[in-house]
Amino acid sequence: MSSFNYDSRTVLLNNGYYMPILGVGTWSLSNEEATDIVYNALKYGIRLIDTARYYQCEKGVGKGIRQAIVDGIVKREDIFVTGKIMPMQYSLARKEIQESLHDLNLEYVDLMLVHQPGLGDRDVYHALENFVELQKIKTLGISNYYTIEQIEEVLSYAQIMPSVIQNENHIYYQNHRLKEYIKRYNIVLTSWYPLGGRGYITDHLHNEMIVNMSNTYKKTPAQIILRWRLQSGNISVPGSSNLLHIRQNYDIFDFELSPEDIKLIDSIDRNERYESW
Repeated sequence: MSSFNYDSRTVLLNNGYYMPILGVGTWSLSNEEATDIVYNALKYGIRLIDTARYYQCEKGVGKGIRQAIVDGIVKREDIFVTGKIMPMQYSLARKEIQESLHDLNLEYVDLMLVHQPGLGDRDVYHALENFVELQKIKTLGISNYYTIEQIEEVLSYAQIMPSVIQNENHIYYQNHRLKEYIKRYNIVLTSWYPLGGRGYITDHLHNEMIVNMSNTYKKTPAQIILRWRLQSGNISVPGSSNLLHIRQNYDIFDFELSPEDIKLIDSIDRNERYESW
């Protein structure tokens, strides 16, 4: 599996494209919030923006991106945009992909995921493959596929190898078995809810071991967890509507956790997920 480059803050995917290893998620944001969050995230240096058709904030995400480009903060080729499409029939999937591109006001997205397994997920994947051929999507992936059996099913019909799997993944749910399996295909895992997600963040940030490391490294508990995710080879897309937290979340490239501390955090795993999808 390709290693993370902390100088460029990217990882080389199995299709030859580079993907930023730390970004910002937009789940639960309104269009207005998404515009502000995305614009400021890009201003802070973040280059990975994660959204989805289901989030209903693609217009706001696109507006934030466009404004940052107009203001000279970034160029389009500097930004890596991830979208997601829910399972549905092939023709409907094509329509959703086109509408996603329209609402984002982008010529292409850098990564598009099948949002979750379900009736029609194969149709969505084939529709995504078609849009790769049309150069409207650069990279393919899947989200919320948690078992080796699910991955093998996708690989059985995929004409284009998925490059990324995005799953719930945090200190209490690490899914080492899946992570080890996908190494053979050089597929990278992205963590959503890397800090536990809404309703659970406090529990994660107050974990005694994490707090102790926070004091040792002079970093916030969130920064400790996110740095652990990166050093474990997981891209992370923490979501927040708090600009200070977003800025702090990205300020994790000036320190390194020891191998012993990585193993200690690994030992916290409870195999405990918070969501069922």
